[in-house]
Formats: sequence, structure tokens, C-alpha cells
Amino acid sequence: IEITWKQQTGFIYDTGTLEKLQEFKYTTGRGDQGWGITYNPSEQEFIVSDGSKFLYFWDRDTLAEKRTVTVTRFDGRYQNQLNELEFMDGLVCCNIWHSDDIICVDPVTGTSVREYDMSSLWPADQRGDRENVLNGIALGKDHVLLTGKLWDRMYKVVFPDWTTLF
Repeated sequence: IEITWKQQTGFIYDTGTLEKLQEFKYTTGRGDQGWGITYNPSEQEFIVSDGSKFLYFWDRDTLAEKRTVTVTRFDGRYQNQLNELEFMDGLVCCNIWHSDDIICVDPVTGTSVREYDMSSLWPADQRGDRENVLNGIALGKDHVLLTGKLWDRMYKVVFPDWTTLF
């Protein structure tokens, strides 16, 4: 599945051939933008971000919005700019736009239960343009891959404090 940033259009592809199977329209709360999408197989739902403090949960088969949660940090403040998403070990991990933070939130409550500062991977002052931000999370078999917008590199990382991840 893929969602566009501003056109409110999504695409579903065949996983074997990458042939486009379906095109659909969607809405979210913040100007109907699509910033990130991931999948929770146990609940059979897609989880979508739009740059706001909300996560939207869509039914896998109908793509209808089932519910939303408001995301909060450890300190209780709302977190907006939720961008790239990855569902990992029962949590929705989000990178925060124009930040080197990744937070992982409970999909039921929206409360952050893990927070990581990834600024040491590639310091911002070495990246050139200020738009070259952390913007990619992918779950591998025994690791997590992190990259960014216009980055020429990818980092294989593990989280030593997260023993149940793999």
C-alpha cells in the first residue's frame, strides 16, 4: 500500500509483481495529507499519519477509518509532526519530522512507551541542507534500518534495551 502526500490518493499493489491492483481516495484530519503508513497484522489495520498529533487506524479490507489516537510523549505533551511509521513488536514507531527522535507508542492509548534520540547516527551539521532529515524506518529480520530524506546512507541499528523486538 502507498499513500500520496497531498493528492489524497492511495494505491494497493500486488506484493509479488508490484502491479497496481487498486487506487483509492482517503481523508485525514490535517488537510488530508499522507505522511506515513504501516500495518498491524494482529488487528488487520493500517495505521496512518498526516503530520499532526493523531494516528488514524483504517480497516484492512474496507480502508474505512476505525478510530484515531492522540500521541503523547513521556512528559505528557502532545507530539505533532508524526511522519514515517513502522509497526514493531506491538508498537507504532514514528519518526518526528525535522527531529532525530523516534518514538514508539501504544496503538490503543497513543502514549509513548519508548523514545530514542538518533542524532548520533549522522549529525545534522554534516548533512548539508536542513531538509535532509531522518525519514525512514524499516524492520528487518534481526535489526532496524534507518535512513533519511536525500540521505546517501542507511544505518542498521539495534536497540539493546528492547529485548523483545527480535
